[in-house]
Amino acid sequence: MGYSNTLLRAVVVAGACAATGLPTSTVGAQTPGLPALQNAFANPGLAFAANFGTGGGQSFFGAAAGWGLGGGRLLASAAAGVQRANEASRGAYGGRLAANLWTSAGGALGAGAFAGFGGAPRTRSDAGIETNAAEMNIPVGISVGYRRALGAVRGISVYGSPMYKWSRATVGDSTSSGGNFAGAIGLDFALTRSIGLTAGGEFGKSSGESRGSLLGFAVSFVPGR
Repeated sequence: MGYSNTLLRAVVVAGACAATGLPTSTVGAQTPGLPALQNAFANPGLAFAANFGTGGGQSFFGAAAGWGLGGGRLLASAAAGVQRANEASRGAYGGRLAANLWTSAGGALGAGAFAGFGGAPRTRSDAGIETNAAEMNIPVGISVGYRRALGAVRGISVYGSPMYKWSRATVGDSTSSGGNFAGAIGLDFALTRSIGLTAGGEFGKSSGESRGSLLGFAVSFVPGR
């Protein structure tokens, strides 16, 4: 069929730095068409982002929003957009919960955990031929991150996220499911206290099916900074 069962997610960042009050927020959701990126640090409050993903014969354009609770220790987020694959377009969506579990005394290192849910409906050609399977994805993983201030406003953070991914695909009356381990790496860069950039990729296999790397990019905004 050529479709992908990979676990992907929209990622949004509002900057990265050491513990200086600069924005350090990863906001995102588990969305087909984007790599599953998860920083260990998060901002308190609300953030928005525009997202783009490519790789594995597919692309994604969409938006996400997230809310950091408990001073940024817990992050809830959601995303939606349009995924393009196999010459067909469909809506894709996702949601995620992430928690910061540990931060070093100096604030430069952190570790966290996350779990998400995402999916997309099947698509058919004008002739009624199914071009993309209905898809449901559930990732569970941990994240380790490092952040550093670059002056009074800018900052940078790098992170890695090993994860276990469970996927289900439905083609016609047939449903298949399975789980695999994968990994992702990402970089967040704070341009200002309100605007950030994210870039990263996910690597692994999906339901035993080899695929190329998936790359994702985002521009995020934290209001009121």
